[in-house]
Amino acid sequence: MTGTQQRTSVLIVGGGPVGLTTSILLADLGVENVVVERRDGSSKLPKAHYLNSRTMEIFGAFGFADEVYAAGSSAEHISQTTWYTSLGGDDPTDRRIFMQLDAFGGGELAALYEGTSAYRSGNLPQKHLEPRLRAVAEQRTPGGVRFSQECLELTQDEDGVHAVIEGASGPERIDAQYAVVADGGRSIGASLGVSLQGLPPFMRATAIHFKADLSVWIQEDTSMLRLIQRVAEDGTMLETGLVGMGPEHWDRRSETWVINVVAPIAPGAPEIDWDNATALAHLRDILKLPELDAEIISIGGWAVESVLADRYRVGRVFLAGDAAHRHPPTTGLGLNSGVGDAHNLAWKLAAAVRGTAGDGLLDSYEAERRPVAARNIEWAMLTAFNHVATQSGWGVLPGVPPEHNLMMYAATLADTPDGATRLARLCEFLRTQRMEYQARHIELGYDYYAGGAVVQDGSPAPERDPFGLEYEQTTRPGHRLPHAWVTRAGDRVDTHSLLRPGAFLLLCAEPASSWIDAARELAEELDIEIAVEALERSEQAWGRLPGHDGVEAVLVRPDGHVAYRASSGGVEAADVLREALVVALGRAGNPAPSAA
Repeated sequence: MTGTQQRTSVLIVGGGPVGLTTSILLADLGVENVVVERRDGSSKLPKAHYLNSRTMEIFGAFGFADEVYAAGSSAEHISQTTWYTSLGGDDPTDRRIFMQLDAFGGGELAALYEGTSAYRSGNLPQKHLEPRLRAVAEQRTPGGVRFSQECLELTQDEDGVHAVIEGASGPERIDAQYAVVADGGRSIGASLGVSLQGLPPFMRATAIHFKADLSVWIQEDTSMLRLIQRVAEDGTMLETGLVGMGPEHWDRRSETWVINVVAPIAPGAPEIDWDNATALAHLRDILKLPELDAEIISIGGWAVESVLADRYRVGRVFLAGDAAHRHPPTTGLGLNSGVGDAHNLAWKLAAAVRGTAGDGLLDSYEAERRPVAARNIEWAMLTAFNHVATQSGWGVLPGVPPEHNLMMYAATLADTPDGATRLARLCEFLRTQRMEYQARHIELGYDYYAGGAVVQDGSPAPERDPFGLEYEQTTRPGHRLPHAWVTRAGDRVDTHSLLRPGAFLLLCAEPASSWIDAARELAEELDIEIAVEALERSEQAWGRLPGHDGVEAVLVRPDGHVAYRASSGGVEAADVLREALVVALGRAGNPAPSAA
């Protein structure tokens, strides 16, 4: 082929949040990389907006969390989910708030969330997030983030990965040691023989992004999500989510908004031909604001599906984000899962590029992240269809005369003893949706115990809350390092702030001379970095680290997940630490539980 040729360590196909996060993490690990993105700029639609505390921890690791907080919602403005019958209208049932639920770490949840992470949840739409991530990536890798360039072909051999890139100046070849495909599953994965397994598209979602002043009709300032739910005149149940999209205000004064319209994909199901006039008419109807002055900014649609890639690795190529898993947006697990993919993969690629890891470490990416995605797909599907289940709390039924459903709706909102009972029943149904809005275990409690790059010690996992709410911190291998405030050189610091890019972290209790000596020796022998933190045996340090009873030392991987923990007494620090690092670097099989 004609054109220029470039070589880099890692080629990243896709310049969305997952690809850009991967680039930043690799750059901070000293790994040269190139990002190619076929679009000419960032997302035009707001798209994903909720950033859970685990994602914010990852952003915090490269100094980005404070920028997200400054640009997005305050904690107060995402502290609840609120159900309205409508914003306008003159019927007795109109303009009613009939349910509120603490959400995303707000209200009475605050102490629970603060006890498990130093980072609160964030809310910044992808439209505003992507340009900021791009700026960071461009600063880290000047000239390495290239938009308006499409990957036409990706092949590989024993020497590396070879890509043909098409841009304004014509075709170009990029050779790399490895490639990360974060293109949303558009084409590269399929060209590699990867198949997406699961449910084909079953619903069609349309996002209407509009500008309007709704402050007169919205009655509170605490919600990231406002659900409009009522029975229409034809007896059908209406539900839509209304989300403020800022960018200056994040309360009822939000300048822009999004509502999502979801319709089934089925034989005979009508398709709406969306244009600005249709979208405006729908807004006015669903909100019951017939004279609403609104400007339609954009209309976007996508097929809702539930699919998981059968492989995350094809030789030197790795899939991440929507290229590997796609599901309904409920619980906000899409973008957040993709950022988790990037975080798990980046340090492993860096170790492979540097030559300090065995190939088994790269295999562990799929072994660790694919089960997490499978669980997230299940959870997103469950919480999506639970919206349908909660609607039965109104007492409405499909296929019955409209009068029946309208009567049930009015009776539930009536100011009578019967109405109070019906409304209380409805609210009990709606509270089950806390599995979406309070899913702390789903967001933080996933683990890599069976993934291959941790030392299994035979210990049982903490009991899982079926509703996904309760999250028990633990130093069990494979789990996220527990959050705690500890004393370091007289200062109060978060355990996650002790992590350094690309370095293992060894936490141990004083006296720790044998562990310190072993870490120093093994860092030189294995050509890796090991940060050691010896914490005082007091309530101000080691005693505050949860989930480590009877543990003398905890080895944490660069991604903040525990690789190994040593029981108190009877272990030779150098021997057990060497064996643990060999496993964590993918250089050998998992040792027997007795090694711990």
